[in-house]
Amino acid sequence: MCGITGYWVRRGDPTRWLKDLGASVAALRARGPDDNGVWVRPGGRVALGQTRLSILDLSPLGHQPMRSPDGQLQMVFNGEVYNFATIRGELQALGYSFRSTGDSEVILAALQEWGPKAVDKFVGMFAIALWNERERRLVLLRDRMGVKPLYYAWDGSRFWFGSELKALRAFDAWDAEIDRNAVGEYLQFGYVSAPRSIYRNVGKLMPGHWLELGEVGEPVKHAYWSLPSASIEGQGEGRISEADLERELEHHLVDAFRYRMVSDVPVGVFLSGGIDSSLVAALLQRYGGGELRTFTIGFDDPRFDESPHAKAVAKHLGTQHTEQILRVNDMEDVLTSWGDLFDEPFGDSSGVPTYLVSRLARQHVKVALSADGGDELFNGYSHYTVLMQREQSLAKWPMPARSVFSRSLGAFGPGSLTALAESLPLPARYRHAARRNLVERIEKLRVMMPRIDRTQLYDLAMSSWTPWEIESLMGGYDLRATRSDRTEHFADQMSRTDVNHYLPDDILVKVDRTTMACGLEGREPLLDHRLAEFALKLPLSMRRGPLGPKHLMRKILYKYVPREILERPKQGFGVPLSRWLRGDLSTLVDEYLSPARIKDGGIFDPDRVQHAVRNFRDGGTANDRLDTQKLWYLLAFEMWRSRWMTRKTEQLEDAPDARAVHYQ
Repeated sequence: MCGITGYWVRRGDPTRWLKDLGASVAALRARGPDDNGVWVRPGGRVALGQTRLSILDLSPLGHQPMRSPDGQLQMVFNGEVYNFATIRGELQALGYSFRSTGDSEVILAALQEWGPKAVDKFVGMFAIALWNERERRLVLLRDRMGVKPLYYAWDGSRFWFGSELKALRAFDAWDAEIDRNAVGEYLQFGYVSAPRSIYRNVGKLMPGHWLELGEVGEPVKHAYWSLPSASIEGQGEGRISEADLERELEHHLVDAFRYRMVSDVPVGVFLSGGIDSSLVAALLQRYGGGELRTFTIGFDDPRFDESPHAKAVAKHLGTQHTEQILRVNDMEDVLTSWGDLFDEPFGDSSGVPTYLVSRLARQHVKVALSADGGDELFNGYSHYTVLMQREQSLAKWPMPARSVFSRSLGAFGPGSLTALAESLPLPARYRHAARRNLVERIEKLRVMMPRIDRTQLYDLAMSSWTPWEIESLMGGYDLRATRSDRTEHFADQMSRTDVNHYLPDDILVKVDRTTMACGLEGREPLLDHRLAEFALKLPLSMRRGPLGPKHLMRKILYKYVPREILERPKQGFGVPLSRWLRGDLSTLVDEYLSPARIKDGGIFDPDRVQHAVRNFRDGGTANDRLDTQKLWYLLAFEMWRSRWMTRKTEQLEDAPDARAVHYQ
């Protein structure tokens, strides 16, 4: 696991770029504390850099940037290709020989033999940059599920890239402006989806894509993988039986998990005690070989504390278990570095416990397996059920009635709705929240009623700040182009939307940044693309069946862990954010959301921000979760802006020390 960076100055003087290359590599030091290296093409117009976290082949033979034997290819690589031994065998049969025992040399040889199409053979997580000297071409590749990040910028004459935005910022040529459309998307969902980034003219390479840039023309992007359509038939005459599907799924799981135990350093598992992490731990304990270490973070608030469930699973499986109970001061310690940890605005507060469990695990292991992806691939989220019922209820209305109702709702003004809410016979302390709740629900109904567009319905349901609230807060913005092919079942469509957006741009960003900040490699066994393809082809009845969400996964898990240990309401990896922001962390709200600071930022309306602060502090009602989320998104954004959108001279005071970077 590593950090990568580099540039190509097609036109202009490369002197400044070469000067800043060491700082760009040093900015990624946390991702690869074991080694680093830089390659510069004669003349300085092309350069690659890498920081290394040594997992496979700990010797100097795994050093990067790595050059092909004929000198025509230079590569930097972040991630792991788990089936490299099989690919190495193919290449040896073609006459290739290898000096190292790791995957990097195999990846380079595969790219030399097959070009970018070599990626079709790779099973793993990766972000790769390859310079081809003969063709004068730069190629970037990203894994299918988006486990490893890859940002890039292009201004028409210069192209540069990196594992994180801080690697791009290290170059003096950096002069990016905030993309207001990306800010709007962040406020709506809590993250920014690829291909957007928070900056104009800076993008993220999409999962399952590769990009090439030659001596002339613009960068060209190619898709080499996409989500499969549903195709496996369910039970019945001539169809695959549930028992057969269960056996095939277990085979895929065991195979994917065994691949991710390949390492020359100790490996552990993040364990919450839920379905997904318990299944990972159970199968690894059975098939992984050796003693398994598991790690859990708990809270002093029992409403958020999953540690007793994790401990029960660990005890049953016989793992070597370590847990830590978090308190408010732990949260504060993480928030002080939130802008560095997530150098793009990021609103998922579960990044706090994920970082802390990563730090805990790193004291004992260098690789940790996480169980992310189970909810998206196997239709596990409870809100899918709620939204399916909502869509079915709306669809019962005839189209003419829906259109009339929508126009009628549009005739209501905010004042009328407020008066209606105030007339409700509710205690005074609930009136304000009821009014806001009523206005929001009616506005959503007005928008959704005419067509009942599933994509729009799901996007609105998953919004914290709604588009019309964002327009009031900062002006209009272009909604994201949600990637969601319509399917027969709304539940399947929601899963696919999350696989395309929420999974790579929230969940996997969280795991990548927090593990890498601790010098820990995070692996995602449920996101083996072969397993993902199998899961998304399953009939919905195998994902949501008699045992509930993740029906087929549960059938397998219950063979290893008794059902009574696992049966409990789904909690998620949340934090007691509302209590903390009203208590010991309230000073953060006062500091970062003050009218003067908001006015100075020039993005949000200070009055609307203060309105959000008052709504939160008047909370304790049914609206409290949403009020907390909205406030937190504003707070997280301002912590990011304070860190990165200051004057260049102020940023340079915190510039990384590039003196220890190794040039070749």
